[in-house]
Amino acid sequence: MNDSQSGEDLAAVAAEYATSVSLDDLPEPVRDRLPIVLLDTLGVCIRGSETDYIRRVADGMATMGRGPLSENESTEPGATVFATGDRRDVSQAALLNAAAGTTLELDEGNQRSAHPGIHTIPPALAVAQHIDATGDELLEAVLVGYEVGARLGDCIRPMKAGLHPHGGWAPVSAAVAVGRLLSFDADTMADAIRNAVNPFVVGHWQAAYDGATVRNFYTGLSCQHGIVAATLAQSGVTGVHGAIETCLLPYTAADAVTDELLSPFETFGEAYYLTSSYVKVHAACRYTHAPIEALADIVADRDIRPNDVDRIVVRTFELGTTLDRTDPDTVLGAKFSIPFALATRLYTGRSGADAFTPELVADETVRSLASRVELIADEAFDERADDGHWGASVTVELNDGTTYTATKEDARGGGDSPFTREEILEKFDSVVSTRLSKDATRDLRERILSVRSSKSINSMLEPLL
Repeated sequence: MNDSQSGEDLAAVAAEYATSVSLDDLPEPVRDRLPIVLLDTLGVCIRGSETDYIRRVADGMATMGRGPLSENESTEPGATVFATGDRRDVSQAALLNAAAGTTLELDEGNQRSAHPGIHTIPPALAVAQHIDATGDELLEAVLVGYEVGARLGDCIRPMKAGLHPHGGWAPVSAAVAVGRLLSFDADTMADAIRNAVNPFVVGHWQAAYDGATVRNFYTGLSCQHGIVAATLAQSGVTGVHGAIETCLLPYTAADAVTDELLSPFETFGEAYYLTSSYVKVHAACRYTHAPIEALADIVADRDIRPNDVDRIVVRTFELGTTLDRTDPDTVLGAKFSIPFALATRLYTGRSGADAFTPELVADETVRSLASRVELIADEAFDERADDGHWGASVTVELNDGTTYTATKEDARGGGDSPFTREEILEKFDSVVSTRLSKDATRDLRERILSVRSSKSINSMLEPLL
């Protein structure tokens, strides 16, 4: 870390960037990526809002006095909750929309720092609706929330055993995005960051393995905390000076907080985490994606049925082998099970949201096939995983002794194998079309992609409202 950075805490360094950068400062690939990440994240939030317990939580909040806001003749306060279609206070809208986007396991991610998009865009959109920001104002908020939060996520990873990357570092993304929309100066922004860092919202991985759906609210609670952190700073509440440096150690697996660990904060304006993000089309943990795609290669031109299979052997990196449960009993648990993900893919030919349903979780053919999937840690994949490449090799052994093997060095969606723009647009249309008509879906998609020309975020969202 250089001398100028060591003389002030990293919150101040991040705040200076977050309050000064503009879209005009960005390389063209970064500017082009922003509407794509916005589109993809909004799409999964809209589809995920159909999840039954999201609506039940919204209804429960209404009974506690956090229901729809009363409308004013000249202004519409708050922000839209996608599950109910009404407007609520911004922190509730961010909480529910982010949780909705998490339920599908289709939200954008970053192999260097988990899932910045789902922690940045719902709170940014909620505040942008509330103040009726312009498209450029929203994109600048998304930019700085993503870039600051992703760096903190990179510093923390790998996290201490058992800690889940949702929540954790991510309230910083929400606080920064909100602060930018509310025109914070650098000092106020720094305190918003400090307040978001301490206290942290931390969840445990066990919820995902067990299929406990509280895990899907880690993101929403994190977004809500970030909004509160920004509100505290705006109201003059100060945070711990040096909070990032002081408060990292309980969360990172590193033995000490060193300059090297914090080095991502040296690269503002030079490197952009946005350009290393990935898009998901398989509705399950990213660790399942390379195995799914390897299996897809094997069955692409072969008629292999579940009863033909003696066993399936998956070689992958060590963390991937933790997704080894063969008998998940919930949809969420199934999304964190490589055996289930492969079984439902072979049985249905699908791996999107409709491949992970209560009916398929209970299906005896799928469960039987999942029980015949074996995971093995492989050092070769571990070495590549250290560089962010989560690959796998899959071998299908048939009852007649025939074997087929395919290898994926990394799943599609990012890195060396990104999806095309057209494929990402097709994903959006697919997930949103269960909620909107074909024409409304196309209209919303084009409005989001043209966000830079929007003078009103509420206008941009009209096809949905």
